[in-house]
Amino acid sequence: MTQPNITGKTRVHFLIGSPIAQVLAPGWLTKRMRNANYDGMLVPLHIEKGNLESALPVLKAMPNVDSILITLPYKFGAAAFCDRLSERARVLGAINAMRREPDGTWFGDNFDGAGLTAGILKAGSAIAGKKVFMVGAGGAGSSIGVSMLEEGASHLTFHDLNKANEQALYEKLAAAYPGRVSVAAEVPAGTEIVVNATSAGLRESDPIPVNPEQLASGMVVADVITDPVTTRLLAAAAEAGCFTRDGTHMLDGQIDLLFDFMVAHGKR
Repeated sequence: MTQPNITGKTRVHFLIGSPIAQVLAPGWLTKRMRNANYDGMLVPLHIEKGNLESALPVLKAMPNVDSILITLPYKFGAAAFCDRLSERARVLGAINAMRREPDGTWFGDNFDGAGLTAGILKAGSAIAGKKVFMVGAGGAGSSIGVSMLEEGASHLTFHDLNKANEQALYEKLAAAYPGRVSVAAEVPAGTEIVVNATSAGLRESDPIPVNPEQLASGMVVADVITDPVTTRLLAAAAEAGCFTRDGTHMLDGQIDLLFDFMVAHGKR
């Protein structure tokens, strides 16, 4: 890739998280900006846990910063730093992107679920009418759960080790989609789509979030992790004859959505 010509006029966008080494979006979106003749760049920024409250106001105060993308573990915490939220972000209480509006206020939205469902649909796999099992009820899982149900999944079953998150998401989704949501620790019979929406898999020592014995040939198994691309879950799924979607497919599914969001007012 040709190195961009960075000057003092270059618009700056940050991606914050902890850890941050696994993210691919900075390269992908900076390239997307350059291909669109937009003078900007996306910079990864590692903010240690416990420092969000001190770091985020500083980034917002920088006048050449137009947007901030958010990854684990800040998707819930960052929502409080927005002046306005999209309807889906408001319902979830979590964001993965926030931008400066022309009047100087900050608007937050959530594209995790839209990215993952787009990655599945783009590969030719249907979601409508399918039974889905998901591990994770955090920021990514909440967004993915809503998107799966919005795409017409007949039923969503999910599980999270954090029982407070699990209960909170169940109450939100059960109210919005009565009769289509349940909680269970194991993959129910008849499940057709399995999703890992947790960080389990970033390290080789992490436990596999879904028991491989519960995977069956023909299932679609998706993982949100981008590094490693082939997690232990996806390797086990492939061995079981499943169709797999990795974190890069989710990222690819939301690149255009994120780009449009980030530079909506930035071609100036």
